Amino acid sequence: MMATAAALVLCGYALLLFASPLRQTLWNAWGAVRRYPVLWKLPGMLGFAHALFHFAVKLRMQMQLPPGSYDALVWARPALADPAIWLHGSPDSIWWLPPSGMRGSMLGAETWLATLEGVAGIFNNMITTFPVALVGMMWLVFNRHSARSLLYSALKKRFGYGALLLMGVVGVCGGCVVLKAVFYFEPSIISGRYFYQWTPVVEWLGFIFEYLFGVGVQIYLILHVYAWMRGISFDADELRDVAIRRIGAGLKWAAVIVLLSSVLINLPLILQNFPTFSGVFVDDQEKVESRLMIARCLLALFLIAACSVQAWLTLHGETLGRALRAHARFIKQHWVSVLWFISVSAVHLFGINLLRAAVLRGLGEETALGVCWSFLWPWLAAPVLAWMLASWVCLFKKEEGRMTKE
Repeated sequence: MMATAAALVLCGYALLLFASPLRQTLWNAWGAVRRYPVLWKLPGMLGFAHALFHFAVKLRMQMQLPPGSYDALVWARPALADPAIWLHGSPDSIWWLPPSGMRGSMLGAETWLATLEGVAGIFNNMITTFPVALVGMMWLVFNRHSARSLLYSALKKRFGYGALLLMGVVGVCGGCVVLKAVFYFEPSIISGRYFYQWTPVVEWLGFIFEYLFGVGVQIYLILHVYAWMRGISFDADELRDVAIRRIGAGLKWAAVIVLLSSVLINLPLILQNFPTFSGVFVDDQEKVESRLMIARCLLALFLIAACSVQAWLTLHGETLGRALRAHARFIKQHWVSVLWFISVSAVHLFGINLLRAAVLRGLGEETALGVCWSFLWPWLAAPVLAWMLASWVCLFKKEEGRMTKE
């Protein structure tokens, strides 16, 4: 039964790839990933660092907090002795994934939401940068690789003397990334109600820096694919400098995304902790999670609808107004190709998210094997993410060249 289902899935996947009009684009994109391993190594390293940091936080809780106040880490479940139930296991075995658990992984809201956000991330920011964003903050503080000078120069070109204010905002948000890391390990620095009121503010400001850092990394990866398509030789340091300068071109669009994210997600989570707004934003866990899921869906759908804006800003250095008009023409003329790409990328991202959820359920999130899987998964997902990002850049450049001006 399982073998038949697996065969059908593989046949459907092969049919999707070979029947898709994007098959040549996907093949070309895979060539870019093979040529520049940084396309998958950098996302893999960022995801691994994120998993490692949260494991360190769990270890700290294990050692410092009283038993019963957290989910204890265990080495492994007892070994499975009954060979008749090898596929699903049992509650007392190393592997335990009953049919209901598999259905939960496939139909669970988190799997579908992760897929939707993953597709949206291809068009904006597909990378989790915490805690590596701390490195970006250090680059700015010590002007490593002239990062601060390049960023200020790019912002001044676009915003004049307003660049000083923007650099100040970036510095404050970067400092909050440092505070965020400290609060994970030493939450007792702020005690009582002040912790619950002000740590979400630090989380929000830190997220802004992490997001901007992630956008910069994504621009850097996009430029690799563009250089491969054009056959351009480049020095990695010079390309990094170009990516930093292009952040200035995309800052207004990034500000739009930050504003939407703040209004839909962050501000309700912050204001619900203050008595003045407790009647508007009720601190009920079920309602908060439901509201948060709807907000994340709306933001992801918005990013998908504006799929080519970042590409126009990155590859052409357009103003935001011109990029939006170019995006409207792009979608009008090439909506079929865009829908095909969204469908193909959604299938791939659903597959890797389903794999992650199913294996984590089967092994147990708090077991040693589950922890090892959380370290391994970013390296498995990174080549798929890199392939989809490269495919989008290849598709964009191909269809952009065929656009007709109105």
